Amino acid sequence: MKISQTVDFGQISHTYLSTWKSDNEVELYAGEDKVVFTMSEEVMKQLHKKLGDKLTEIAASRIEEAHKLAQEESSEDE
Repeated sequence: MKISQTVDFGQISHTYLSTWKSDNEVELYAGEDKVVFTMSEEVMKQLHKKLGDKLTEIAASRIEEAHKLAQEESSEDE
């Protein structure tokens, strides 16, 4: 029998991944609340890629917004 559960944890305030233990245990914190889980190296690689892609997307969006703002400010100076 398969049992699954979704937990609405809210905004994560910080994380912890031990550098000295080799069990790949991850801790996610929201204030005093904590979720602990393990993941395989393959899943870590997938997460790393997804986080990298998301951060690249955010950075590109911010650069675009900064360029637009700079253009607007230079237009106002003229």
